[in-house]
Amino acid sequence: MRCTMWVGSIGGICEQLAYRHAVKCGRKAMRSTRTAGGARIGGVDIRMSEDRITIKKGLKLGELNAEADESLLRSCFIDNGVYARVVDVEDAGTVVVGRTGSGKSALIYHASKTLERSVIIDPENVSIRYLEHSNIIEFLTELGVNLDIFYRYLWRHVIIVELLKLRYNIKSIQDRASFGRRLIDALRRDEARKRAVQYLEEWGERFWLETDEQLRELTQNLDRDIRAGLRAGFSNLDLSVQAARALSSSERVEVISRAKRVVSNIQMKKLHDVTESLVANVFNDEQKRYYLLVDHLDENWAETDTRCRFIRALIEEVKFFRNIPQVKVLVVIRDDLLELVYDRTRDPGFQQEKYEAYTVPLQWSIDDLRRLVGARVSEVFRRQYTKATVEFDDIFPRAKKGGGETALSYMVDRTLMRPRDLLQFANECFLMAYDRDRISWRAVRAAEANYSKKRLKSLFEEWGEIYPQLGTTIEILRRMPSTFTRSTASGKALDEVALALSGRDGCDPCVLAAKSYLEDSATKADVLSAVLQCLYRCGAIGIKISSLDTFIWSFRDQTMISASEAKRATAIKVHKMLFVALEVSPAIFDVDDVPADA
Repeated sequence: MRCTMWVGSIGGICEQLAYRHAVKCGRKAMRSTRTAGGARIGGVDIRMSEDRITIKKGLKLGELNAEADESLLRSCFIDNGVYARVVDVEDAGTVVVGRTGSGKSALIYHASKTLERSVIIDPENVSIRYLEHSNIIEFLTELGVNLDIFYRYLWRHVIIVELLKLRYNIKSIQDRASFGRRLIDALRRDEARKRAVQYLEEWGERFWLETDEQLRELTQNLDRDIRAGLRAGFSNLDLSVQAARALSSSERVEVISRAKRVVSNIQMKKLHDVTESLVANVFNDEQKRYYLLVDHLDENWAETDTRCRFIRALIEEVKFFRNIPQVKVLVVIRDDLLELVYDRTRDPGFQQEKYEAYTVPLQWSIDDLRRLVGARVSEVFRRQYTKATVEFDDIFPRAKKGGGETALSYMVDRTLMRPRDLLQFANECFLMAYDRDRISWRAVRAAEANYSKKRLKSLFEEWGEIYPQLGTTIEILRRMPSTFTRSTASGKALDEVALALSGRDGCDPCVLAAKSYLEDSATKADVLSAVLQCLYRCGAIGIKISSLDTFIWSFRDQTMISASEAKRATAIKVHKMLFVALEVSPAIFDVDDVPADA
């Protein structure tokens, strides 16, 4: 009996010693599913050194934009609950809102590849720049004529054309001609659809123009109608910005009145009849769903004012097309851009909460991110190394002894809880672990230095339109403690930042606050509040409004804070992703202090 126990004990000790020796020699410890080319020791498979996995140069868990990441998107798409909701035609959610890098384009790409009947509309193809530089649009904008109904008309026409092309698979000129005749013949049988028939006949073959050509045609029609409306008394008026500015007060009133009549008479009623005809005669098969997908609204494809009006019109039309049960227009947009759209187009009586039923926030939990990075680790290693399942914990460092922080939680804490950040951090880790069989804590720390600098640069790019001087503003955080108070930030650092900002031009809110302070029309506390509002919105800091509250962050709580909330902040915390780049106190470390085998 004793002999048996003693032998078993020796066997266990030998297994442990063999395992430790294998790891020390650089042999890869794999999971029990991986037995080929290795030995099974103590319930763990050990790869022989000549057959071990080493991290190749250039290994990545994917690219940082969806267009360049198609291969992995096809096999590693993770639905965090948003996709299932937005493809449900009965769900009102049609506008997906998220920050840069949250997976909006990935969602659209996945939808375009998996939904049987879908088409992507790219704003670049709508040639909004033509609108922006159109004489008639500039003329009417200068006069203050509200063109919202015209922008809605443009979107409604474009969406109807795209839906018909999708429904009947119209690709060639012959397809267009034969279908157009069939549709008009079908509608003629219904007396209630006369206006729809008239609208289609007026357009004729031009109805099937490409999207940018349709926009030009519609804008030229507006120009023609405005000129006709101004014919009596203003026949020689040049429809330009300069001509609008040269009008006398009485002339301006008359021209505005006539222009408004023309705009209000835009053929929205006929288009409404066309839409109703589509419900009754075209999209009447309950088994078929049709999706129009709109992406890239956050790219700089038009000047801000034009873009905001055009996006607002799109959102209104998305709501309108909810009237077709088998159709869904799905839009993805950055949350800060949507806020900008609402701010720039806010009319009397506007109620933002009425739009909340149509918006779907794209947010990620730590479990969602764990599934995402785990799926990509498995797929990348399956493609390059082995058919066996390799998981995140097989490659990244283990938690430190005594229940320390895991590698995943360490990395996620340095993200804004979105896929792009985590993938970027992971890619930097692989870069630092080149030619090794496992990523060490030393490599993670070294990768963090590069990652942190890139995240800082990305913030400048992401928020440059709203905060052009963010690079100057954020310097107030350099060498700050990781958690500080308003009084800590109100000293020399704020003076230097305020002085630097006051010498800048533009409409950056922090610049305006700094200029007001130097002109004695604002206090130093006002400048600090503007700075904190900016840094909070960008995700660089979190704040605690009272000692009883927890810290709030723009990427998971409210997206912005008011000046009053900024003034009442009892504590401010710098986001960990910026610790290294901004030399925040806890980020000062020496990678040589981290054990090589940690």
